[in-house]
Amino acid sequence: MRRSLAMVAFCLAACCSSALFAQVERGGALPPPLPIHPPDHWWNVDISAAPIDPNSTNFINFVGANVGLHPDFGGEGEMEPEIYGMVYITVPGTQPLQTVFWTAFGDQSDDGVPGRPIGYPIPAEAKTGVKWIEGGYAGNANPEISPQGDGDRHMLIVDRDNRILYELYRTFWNPAAQRWEADSGAIFKLDAQERRPEGWTSADAAGLAILPGLVRYEEVFSAAPIKHAFRMTVDFTKGYVWPASHQASTSSNSNALPMGARLRLKASKNISGYTPQVQKIFQAMKTYGLIVADNGSDMFITGAYDTRWDNGVLNPAFDDLTASDFEVIQLGWQPAVANTTAALDYYTINPCRLFDTRLAPGERGGPAVHPGQRIFVAAGQCGIPAGAKALAVNVTAVTPPASGHLRFFPGNATPTSATAINFTAGRTQANNAMIMLSSSGSGALGIYSSAVVPVHVVLDVFGYFQ
Repeated sequence: MRRSLAMVAFCLAACCSSALFAQVERGGALPPPLPIHPPDHWWNVDISAAPIDPNSTNFINFVGANVGLHPDFGGEGEMEPEIYGMVYITVPGTQPLQTVFWTAFGDQSDDGVPGRPIGYPIPAEAKTGVKWIEGGYAGNANPEISPQGDGDRHMLIVDRDNRILYELYRTFWNPAAQRWEADSGAIFKLDAQERRPEGWTSADAAGLAILPGLVRYEEVFSAAPIKHAFRMTVDFTKGYVWPASHQASTSSNSNALPMGARLRLKASKNISGYTPQVQKIFQAMKTYGLIVADNGSDMFITGAYDTRWDNGVLNPAFDDLTASDFEVIQLGWQPAVANTTAALDYYTINPCRLFDTRLAPGERGGPAVHPGQRIFVAAGQCGIPAGAKALAVNVTAVTPPASGHLRFFPGNATPTSATAINFTAGRTQANNAMIMLSSSGSGALGIYSSAVVPVHVVLDVFGYFQ
């Protein structure tokens, strides 16, 4: 009987362990909605009508007009455990946080998410396991030995439940000190478009998030179009422009592209002769473009590590395109944020809950609003049409753990100074408000919380303006 009970206990422990591990995945499903970040985010904005920079031709010629594109992604490398492309990891919200010791850019790195314990949800398997970090070598690789210690060794982690992206640069597990170390680290909320502080880097030289700009197998082979820009590198850069926040200049030539520069595949380029999947990638380059995010090989386009990629198809197709097939859009270009001044008609609807952060994690549920902003898309919900310009709502701060206030703003703008509701710790507070939606037509609205800890918010809508 004792042996049977012991066997049952062992099996239960093994099953539980397996179930827990199954929640940590390499290349796992990303939390919707996709693409990552709100529709008006710089990674997702349509640049097909953006003006061309006056110096575009010189920028392209400096790179090299005949330089071909290259897909900097694929499957297994030539030598185990080396891999091609960026690894990304998805974890549950219960994944333990690990404190990271900064080895280079600690003054520009995020120790943790504001309002939450410090640390990054790094899986324990990454300490000695391979293919959890860019390049493929394990976390405990010796940084002084080549090739295991070479490269940028990015680690990209998505907390699915709290909707947070963690990114690290030059990531190592130090077995002697029993700690994780990295040159730099940055944290991004999936439902926000908060830019890094001016002059700050991230896990990428430009100060941008990496994961939103990857070419991913799932989206290339899905039925839907790709709706975001791609990350790219060039050998020489000078300075930075919006949306970048950091420079890593390798040239003093005025024709060197700055970090944050956007390239667009020319609309006249015929892409009809490629496979449907390659056409989809190239069409995204026409609509959303490429963003210079790091120094590296010229015209290298970054994608996710996935053994399903067929580089026998990708490599020659990409190489068909050269730098001369692209144009540089106006440096620092941003879509205009229009102010609605015309009279609008008001339409009532049956009261409807647009979102409630107390619910399970999702685009209309949790998590609670962390300090800073969170953006929701209203269009298509609760009978709100795509052409709606503003909403009449009731907003509730539910038993907030700290005092503060909430502000609303259009999803393609920055938070205003106008407060929609003030609240005190421990007291549920509600107020009516009118909220402007994004002028881009995305139907997005933003909410900003000044509280130092996450706050649950409920938003009920009872009318819209059009």
